[in-house]
Amino acid sequence: MSLPTQRILVPVRGGDLAVFQYGDGSGEPVLLIHGVTSSNRAFQLFADALIARGKAPFAVDLRGRGDSNSLPAPFGMRQHAEDMAAVIDHFGWNKPDVIGHSMGAFVAAAVAGLYAEKIGEVVFADGGVPLPMPPGMTVEQIMPFVLGPAMTRLAMEFENKEAYRNYWKPQPAFVKGWSPVLDEYVDYDLRGTKAATNPQAVEEDSRDLFGDDLIVKSLQGLKKKSIFIKAERGLQNEEGGLYPMTVLDMVLPSYPMLQLEFLADCNHYDMFLEASGAEKVAHIIYGDK
Repeated sequence: MSLPTQRILVPVRGGDLAVFQYGDGSGEPVLLIHGVTSSNRAFQLFADALIARGKAPFAVDLRGRGDSNSLPAPFGMRQHAEDMAAVIDHFGWNKPDVIGHSMGAFVAAAVAGLYAEKIGEVVFADGGVPLPMPPGMTVEQIMPFVLGPAMTRLAMEFENKEAYRNYWKPQPAFVKGWSPVLDEYVDYDLRGTKAATNPQAVEEDSRDLFGDDLIVKSLQGLKKKSIFIKAERGLQNEEGGLYPMTVLDMVLPSYPMLQLEFLADCNHYDMFLEASGAEKVAHIIYGDK
């Protein structure tokens, strides 16, 4: 597993956004964007797989998370996309690839829609495609179901790192076993007695995951084939995954440039937080190392 070799603070609206370089920075830059309550540490193993393929991974802490958790509102996909554009401009990159996981894939979609000229390939890893609303339900009604567990955790207090690890260890997503990578992921997230993520950020960002016009138009406006990776299993390691095939069969025809890739024997978390999953994802995107 890699830990970041450098933390770079990038000026954005309201303060500085933390960006983490993995490896020595040589090779083609790849911008990695994490999920709704996650951080740059989601990509420790994936960074290794990218470095082995000659890439230079840079992973952000999104506004409201990790070392960027003191950045103020507004949140939402449009603001995150503006932040990502600021990162690209700060480093002077020439069309880096952008890989987003979970909610980070929605951010990647927004970047593709608003700043297409700044980026290369875009990869949507088990996210980025708006989920259809259940019939008769509003966003307000569905939010508690989507956010319930995360918001509960963000409100909790943990006396130390061990207590926070013990909260995470029984989660069904980690059925393949606990690891030093997960220790680091969880330890980094604990700030004092609470998780690092700003609950307001989670709430505002999650509204954009259901049929937001910006995301829909961005996906419809993709100019070239872009990989959408569907993990076989979901957030709780459940069958069918976050994107059941019945749902994808219904929505993907609206986005003809999305190329579906099926990721077998992985769930929404361990596709990046477990070594074989991270290697499989890298292989889907960039082939053999």
